[in-house]
Amino acid sequence: MRTILRIFESVANTNCRLILSLQVYEPRRGAVPPEGETLKLASGKMTSLMLGISLLGAVTLVALARELGAREAREKIAKAIGLQDPNRVHIKSINGGAGREAIVEATFDGTFRMTSDKTGNWTVAEVRTGDRCWESIDTIRTAVQKEKILRTAADLRTLATALEAFRRDHGSYVTASSGAALVDSLAPQYLETVLRLDAWSREFQYHGSQASYRLESLGPDGKPGTGDEIVIENGKLLKGANE
Repeated sequence: MRTILRIFESVANTNCRLILSLQVYEPRRGAVPPEGETLKLASGKMTSLMLGISLLGAVTLVALARELGAREAREKIAKAIGLQDPNRVHIKSINGGAGREAIVEATFDGTFRMTSDKTGNWTVAEVRTGDRCWESIDTIRTAVQKEKILRTAADLRTLATALEAFRRDHGSYVTASSGAALVDSLAPQYLETVLRLDAWSREFQYHGSQASYRLESLGPDGKPGTGDEIVIENGKLLKGANE
């Protein structure tokens, strides 16, 4: 049985997606675990899980004026994902480590604690990050979601600042009805970094006239009008982080 968990997405940036691949031993047909039974996973047993990270986009590590080596990459990645032992991280390749950015492909070994409900359905409850140290999967999801909201709000503020600079020079805001058109009008003179996508890899929404504008991310669910949107209107954060 093969299970795919999508827990961490785009933590570093909108191009980074981490897919956690779990291989779980399937019990004999008809065998139902008792309610509340906990499956403890340890390496070397058939019930062990190996956590593999596949970097579909780019995990960006900054190496200032020196080459990024495998040891440093292993230590930085272990710290970033909360692993106490860097040796659990296995570096497969490093590309571009002599410049300001590097693409690092890596995997790491992981151990999970799973629990079953009264119908025998198993769920992943915790991941072990060190000796006698377990982290709740729900806590990780919550932390990642919060980070995405904060990052998206910060990017919207950057766009709003660029809009104000544009207005000072031209006497009006950018007149457009899409995020792509907005960025095309602002970059590179008013916007050094091109910001087209939010932390969920969806395009920013923009509606602007000469006198006013509305910048928006549709938020975690990607649907309008559900209450989790992140909105800046005429320089003021109306919905989202620190609203």
